[in-house]
Amino acid sequence: MLNDVPGDIMIAVMEYVSLHDLASLALTCRALRGLSLGKLIGDQIEEFGWKTHLKIHPRRFLSYTKSFTSWSARDQLRLRAVNDRNWHHRQFVARPLSQRWTGKLQPILSINSSRLILAAGSHIYTYDFHQASSARGAAPVQQEATYVTSVLYPNRDITAMVSVPDGGEDRTIFLGYADGVLDRLVLPSISKSHEGSYPIRTALECYNLDNGQALESLSISSNHLLSLSAAGKVGLLTIDSPEPQYNFIDLAYRSWCSHLSMESSSPFAAFGTTSPHALSIHNIHPSHIAPQPSIYLDPSTESMRPSAVYAIARAPASSPWGASDQIILSGWYDGLVRVHDLRSSSRTTSGDDCTPCLLPTLKFADPWSYEPIYSLCSGGGSDAHIVAGSARHSVVAFWDVRAAEKGWSVHAPGNDSSPVYSVVMDGPRVFGANESRGFAFDFGGGVTEETYPPVTLDVVPARRGWSRISVDATLKKDQRSGPGFYVTKYNHHRHDN
Repeated sequence: MLNDVPGDIMIAVMEYVSLHDLASLALTCRALRGLSLGKLIGDQIEEFGWKTHLKIHPRRFLSYTKSFTSWSARDQLRLRAVNDRNWHHRQFVARPLSQRWTGKLQPILSINSSRLILAAGSHIYTYDFHQASSARGAAPVQQEATYVTSVLYPNRDITAMVSVPDGGEDRTIFLGYADGVLDRLVLPSISKSHEGSYPIRTALECYNLDNGQALESLSISSNHLLSLSAAGKVGLLTIDSPEPQYNFIDLAYRSWCSHLSMESSSPFAAFGTTSPHALSIHNIHPSHIAPQPSIYLDPSTESMRPSAVYAIARAPASSPWGASDQIILSGWYDGLVRVHDLRSSSRTTSGDDCTPCLLPTLKFADPWSYEPIYSLCSGGGSDAHIVAGSARHSVVAFWDVRAAEKGWSVHAPGNDSSPVYSVVMDGPRVFGANESRGFAFDFGGGVTEETYPPVTLDVVPARRGWSRISVDATLKKDQRSGPGFYVTKYNHHRHDN
């Protein structure tokens, strides 16, 4: 009967087949290879099935961009399957990206298809994504260069950073500083023979946005850049305009974070502040950003008590609410991650200025740690996870939005007492940074010692024989041989242990 089904119909059917069923069908056809039907379907899967699945179900694997240029569609989907399985079973390799920094810093992470960029103090560390040695290996993440901005701006710490498209070089960034200055600069390519930090001496563009007030947040969407100062001054810039001009508004509250969505059907900006309505939405018009909020995203019906929002992100693509820019994740002072759906028509009115208020549709919390949420991102296994960095003990919390009650948390390598100031998600990898160092949790397969930058270890006496610990005495290997470092992990509910 299947012999009578036209090939184009079979290809169309494959668009609706899950990855698991597509793999099962491929195995079945391999067993029936001697039959003409089995060979026909098998060839169609190899030529169209895997590629169609990738096209219909896109995911972000930036650190594997170079590797995917030589991988088949089937190999790419195999990595997805391994990634999803490891996320489900909470199996990962924990790695520090460096030794402990000197002093206590508040780092920021940014990622593009070529490198991970980490800014801390007046230093910028770049980690280059290399091509994997095979389709079953992990794409290496190796330290590329270290830059310093202290020559350009002595005694100025970097407080905000975002990477912007630049035609494929992936070296253009915007930097915000503690005194309100915003720079656009290109990270120069450095020879491998260069030793030490490379001084940055010039910037492409420079703006003084809020003299004396730190730039807390930078957000980019489409060709627009959104900046937010600690004092609540907001700036919207069209970055590819021949004569860039800023449009400003003032939130009039202590401000922490921002989120820009220009791809939404109704473009908007979200702002996290310390105020009675700590999370607000402002519409963006063709010529300006609205000075007054269009809606408040409140935590509960008792919203008049001042609170604070420190992190904002979009929801994961494979969530029960669908892949919509209208869904906002936010990290709050009370340790909860809240989900607001801007499409909801269930709204109340605030008592002070009659602005509509929207309550959350879902909440996530680590019941063992109600510390403020300082950083937030989404994606991961099945593109259905939320990851949050807390304000103490370097705790990173994980939730699968399809099973919100089964969350878990892990301390960053080294168990530092500091907050996790920044987290970014990239397919099988979660990159984070606390006041001591950057780190990674890798859920993909094929990770070896060579996958990540080396961390110097010494053999020192321990209570039971000898063990290998790092020079800064806060890191230790998960086992005597292997790429992982020891971390403390716990489930949010006892019945999950």
